[in-house]
Amino acid sequence: MHRKVRVLGIAPYDNMKALMLNLAQERDDIELTVFVGDLQQGVELAKRNFYNDYDAIVSRGGTAQLLQEELDLPVVEIAVTPFDIMRAMKLAKSVSDQYVIVGFPGVTASAEQLCQLMQYQIDIHTIQNEAQAEETLWELRQKGTGAILCDMVTNRTAMRLGLNVVLITSGPESIQAAFTDAVRLCRCYENLREENRFLRSIIWNQINHTLVFDDWGEIFFSTLENNALPIVDSLREERKNVSGSEERRILKRISNVRYDVRMKGEELNGHSYVACYFSDSRVPSAELQRGIRLVSQQDAEQEYNGSLYGMAGLIRDLQASCAHINQSAQPVMVSGEVGCLKEQVVNYLYITSSRSNSPLVIIDCFLLNDKAWDYLLNHHNSPLAQSGCTIFLKGVDVLSAEHRRQILANMLAMDICKRNRVVFSCVCQSGESVTEAGMAFVEHLGCLVLYLPPMRQYISQIPAAANICLSNLNTELVKQLLGLEPGAVQLLQDYDWPGNHAQFQRILRELAAMTDGLYITRADTAQILQRERTVPLAERKAENRSPQIDFDGTLDQINQEIICHILEEENGNQSRTARRLGISRTTLWRLLNR
Repeated sequence: MHRKVRVLGIAPYDNMKALMLNLAQERDDIELTVFVGDLQQGVELAKRNFYNDYDAIVSRGGTAQLLQEELDLPVVEIAVTPFDIMRAMKLAKSVSDQYVIVGFPGVTASAEQLCQLMQYQIDIHTIQNEAQAEETLWELRQKGTGAILCDMVTNRTAMRLGLNVVLITSGPESIQAAFTDAVRLCRCYENLREENRFLRSIIWNQINHTLVFDDWGEIFFSTLENNALPIVDSLREERKNVSGSEERRILKRISNVRYDVRMKGEELNGHSYVACYFSDSRVPSAELQRGIRLVSQQDAEQEYNGSLYGMAGLIRDLQASCAHINQSAQPVMVSGEVGCLKEQVVNYLYITSSRSNSPLVIIDCFLLNDKAWDYLLNHHNSPLAQSGCTIFLKGVDVLSAEHRRQILANMLAMDICKRNRVVFSCVCQSGESVTEAGMAFVEHLGCLVLYLPPMRQYISQIPAAANICLSNLNTELVKQLLGLEPGAVQLLQDYDWPGNHAQFQRILRELAAMTDGLYITRADTAQILQRERTVPLAERKAENRSPQIDFDGTLDQINQEIICHILEEENGNQSRTARRLGISRTTLWRLLNR
């Protein structure tokens, strides 16, 4: 058995309220509450009672139109039938033969149909609001109109202007028809409403959270108990980066909580919404995450734009290769000499790829400690356990041979390269395209290789690149530099740039900072380049060099030299050194102290 339909009635006049209540008592399918109010007053009454779980609203004329525009609840209009108008015409003839009909479209549409059918010659004026009603009635008064047939809004204005008025009322049959329409409409939507309640209950009871923003950034739906959490404001800003029905994924850290968020644009009734589905988890300690950081698309783009590749357009020579690489799902090995800004090229690969809507995870192998390494390989929250991300392992040459074997085995066993886009980098010597350590990844994982040319191959572009960099440095350092003296430019072009792009940017920044005039001088440039020639570049990790061991000594001396070499490679870490040598820490301590 169906429950009664709860109907909110907004009547334009008291007599209609009484009639609606009387007619509702004759029915067993509705439960009616009625308030009296016209137009905006009626809308305000409906809004105040909107949340009392009504199924539908029944009203008339202009008030019904306003309610349909401003409320989401179904609104059924009490029609003004030709019979209602005929009844009013009969009354109007007893007042004057010269009468006109004035009202909202719901009244005048029926009046026009009736006049066409009966071939009546009656003036009909359609209005849209109270201001238009007063203007129309004032003009009719000036013409000496005998009587006005109208609805409730026009009735009040006409009486105030001293006109003869006949109110077009709705008869019992019109109200009963509206009640029947309301019941039929609500019965049709009853299953949808129940399904909606069911789905909302499932959403509310899921482990993860759901947050939906409307066009203006207001919360449309939320399963959070506290909508004042910092993540809410953060996602409100992030939603601006979602366009149309695209989907984005971000990893966000706020205080000691990490949020894994999926954002998707949705459309409903011509309005745009952004749905955010996210889970939260406690962030592991800083020791566990040393060397691991998350980068958003905006951050990657900002870093890339501030680099020599972005500012000076050096990426042009690599764009075709990058485009081909991004068409493939294969892992990538980015190689080049020290200082070739491999991370910025990886940023470019990321922001121009189809995965730019998901996070970029940078794992700096040089910064990983034992705890971070264990977290990376074994923790359930490890970046390697994610899917759909771009993962960049920076500087794989610095990993020990054992660690390289471990990470390779892990990647193959967990299908990490299938679930994510994986990029590696290695630091080559001059004349070398990929290091021996890098080749292990290339061969086992089928990496595509992207080699970055050294700075000395861009000598002809140095004048333009220097000026572009200075224009950016002017903004950052609040300078007004106009460029470099010709002699200074020549010195830069004659230098061999062992530190490549990174060294070039660093030296330009230093020259810009120390220059007080409009041009960077030759003398300052010569001084800094001379200093650079006397400072040795930081050597790559020991794995990249062949160990120089003296085999002319005794066996104990050779063993001691090997142990010291491995200990140096492991940055003095005795636990890792013992594991690589296959001995206990006690044995290692004993051998070191012979």
